[in-house]
Amino acid sequence: MTNEPKKDWTDDYLQELIKYNKQLKAIPEESRVQRIEILSKQLVLIGKLAAEFSGKYKMLYAARKRLHAEAYIKAEKNKAAEAELAVVYLRVEEADAYGDMKRWSNAFESTKEEINALKYQIKIDIEDGSSRSGIR
Repeated sequence: MTNEPKKDWTDDYLQELIKYNKQLKAIPEESRVQRIEILSKQLVLIGKLAAEFSGKYKMLYAARKRLHAEAYIKAEKNKAAEAELAVVYLRVEEADAYGDMKRWSNAFESTKEEINALKYQIKIDIEDGSSRSGIR
């Protein structure tokens, strides 16, 4: 195992997500199957982004715990206070990373629900024969 830093795919995933979002905006609401196809591609990227941000959050958590322990051991008095002061900046970074992780996890769930709603609309359209436009 090497100690090389792990590649950050965030920008690549975001650029591809933006590309799919532009495609999605160009697809009429009635073209449900096409919308599902693009949303499914977006869902994969959103899942990857959620995982990236989850990893960043966990790495910051581990760094904070390690620094806290080191500062606690090093402090001669007021050990808990010294250790807490040593990790203040990491707590802020960790909170930001947690927010990013939650936003992308929520986006994943929302996109899944949007896909399911479109599938349901297609099913209704097929069953009642009222519209064939969703089947394109």
